[in-house]
Amino acid sequence: MIFALDIGTRTVIGVIAEETESGIQVLDFETVEHEERAMLDGQINDIPKVARAVMRVKNALEERLKIRIEKVSTAVAGRFLKTVVGDAIEKIPASKIDNDFVRSLEFRALSDAVEKNGQSRDYCVGYSILESTIDGEKVRNLVGQFGERASVSVIAAFLQQRMVEALFSVMKETELSLEYLTLEPMAAMNLVVPQDLRRLNIVLVDVGAGTSDIAISRDGTIVAYGMIPMAGDEITEKICDTYLLSFQDGERLKRAIGDEELPEVENVLGIPVNTTREELMDIVNPISDSITGEIVKTILDLNGKTPAAVVVVGGGAKVPGFTELIAEKLSLPISRVALRGVENIVYAHDVTGKMRGSEFVTPVGIAHSSRFNISKIFKQVTVNSRTVQLMNLTGREDVLQALMQGGFNVKEILGSPSAGITYELNGEVVVAAGNMPEPHVSINDKHATLRTHVNDGDIIEVSPSDGKPVVIRVKDVVKPVKVFIDGDPIEIFPKVKLNSKDVSADEIISDGDSVEFQEHVDVEDVIRTLDMRCQVKMNGNIYSLSNFTVVGEDEKPAKTVESGQILRLKTKNITVGEFLDKIGIGTLSVKVNSKEIKIPLPSKIKINGKEAHLDTSINCGDDVKVSFEKLKILDVFKFLNFTPNGFKVLLNGSLSDLKEDLKNGDKIEVVL
Repeated sequence: MIFALDIGTRTVIGVIAEETESGIQVLDFETVEHEERAMLDGQINDIPKVARAVMRVKNALEERLKIRIEKVSTAVAGRFLKTVVGDAIEKIPASKIDNDFVRSLEFRALSDAVEKNGQSRDYCVGYSILESTIDGEKVRNLVGQFGERASVSVIAAFLQQRMVEALFSVMKETELSLEYLTLEPMAAMNLVVPQDLRRLNIVLVDVGAGTSDIAISRDGTIVAYGMIPMAGDEITEKICDTYLLSFQDGERLKRAIGDEELPEVENVLGIPVNTTREELMDIVNPISDSITGEIVKTILDLNGKTPAAVVVVGGGAKVPGFTELIAEKLSLPISRVALRGVENIVYAHDVTGKMRGSEFVTPVGIAHSSRFNISKIFKQVTVNSRTVQLMNLTGREDVLQALMQGGFNVKEILGSPSAGITYELNGEVVVAAGNMPEPHVSINDKHATLRTHVNDGDIIEVSPSDGKPVVIRVKDVVKPVKVFIDGDPIEIFPKVKLNSKDVSADEIISDGDSVEFQEHVDVEDVIRTLDMRCQVKMNGNIYSLSNFTVVGEDEKPAKTVESGQILRLKTKNITVGEFLDKIGIGTLSVKVNSKEIKIPLPSKIKINGKEAHLDTSINCGDDVKVSFEKLKILDVFKFLNFTPNGFKVLLNGSLSDLKEDLKNGDKIEVVL
């Protein structure tokens, strides 16, 4: 059994319902008007008077149904929910944006919204990202992006704590246990705009007696709330002022405008009031025009554009022409603005047959929401042994929100950010912010983070841990030079000096350091990089093969290369003999009478298993095998075309017979 209570400005409506497979079934309902000035624009102005009205509703239903009502589901007026936009902008670190940077940026934007709100006794009931930008351009997700500056705008929702506490006081005086609490526009939205329709941009307008509440759906969720302090009472008061009527008689005339006959009423002087429907509409139309004008202005302010459709509920919107005025002001077809009554809602069945009209949408919506436990705006969690009533509007409440709503000093409980560093990058001062604290968080003894979703009854423990020291390496702030060689991208790290000393890309930058780097690279650096790609295997050893030059688009050899430059490799043939000479093998070096002489070694050559010669060209990836024959002293004299007849020949100072084998560095002396 569900007891749903809608405490409005003018009336209290109580509904008794039970669950069905598809929704709820209304068994009975009761409507009681407040004593004068008990409520003011949806706000509880006199707790005892409101409690008496609630007791009358409760007693009437208990007596008729022979039941005892102990638990209640109710709602807070949407007018007490306000939204504040918070902003944060920060210079992006040279490395790409990570989750920690985004978390820090969002937290600063949320803190900005809290400061702008300025009310310490307001509940921060959640926030959502409005916009993320990189250098002024909107992006869906900041993580992994590069640029100069990133910004985040959030919309934070706040609910006045004293309004909730006043409602709790009424429940206490009426001996009712609050089982379920939501917002009035959310309850109505749940009934007339179910979840599967919220991908559409639909506006719900709940026109009550004192206020008109607005809720807007888009992209599968409720994205904004609004309120104007104008509704049905403004129309009633205008009728009362015109004919000098009591408020009750003014209400009777207003409610009967659409009927064939108007009730007989007397003014405060006892004189009968004779009027017509046309005269009443002349009185009502300017007020309706004013109210709908404010409603449409608020819709456009919150939504930023004309919505796809508008659903209107509440007794204050039942005057003729009200929905037509909204459609006209929004430039929507009249078929896109509809006044919905509870009698044509498929999720609710009224067994009494007496529940008719849009004024019953909110109380039945409260019962419906309670039955499915959707849009409940309170979760009770425990944070560091402290009970926190966590407002639950978005369904995405996390540990950070629990800390904020629990009144914790967030900086103390989370820890302190680490110190930032300041350095110079090519003469420009760069400030790197410290890392955000990384507190130890657990939920029900399981590891969690500040972003972990919390559920009703969770036990949360948070202990501080300061942010990690800032570690920035040269490669984090200096980008490689990217060029295109024959269509393929190549990245080469430029020369970098740290405090005037050459350093590698992995060098750590400290506070006060000066980093200087070239925005280009020398062509030799390009060639070295490409050499690593062009290799030859020689007798099992790997050698780089530099058989090319680098030219620009003008076909001229390049000297320096900048990012984005398009280059081409111009190849040249290199023979086995040239390559052997380049790597310093294939020749024998000896000294004859102190003069150095280099003699080619006789060899047998195979390239990739095939016979080759010293003048055969080689290419990248070739497997070259060369076997060399040994030279004797006599071979040196043959190379010199000299016959040492009659001379003594010494090898490394010892007498030789000309048939000894030679090795690199040997010294030969010819003496008489």
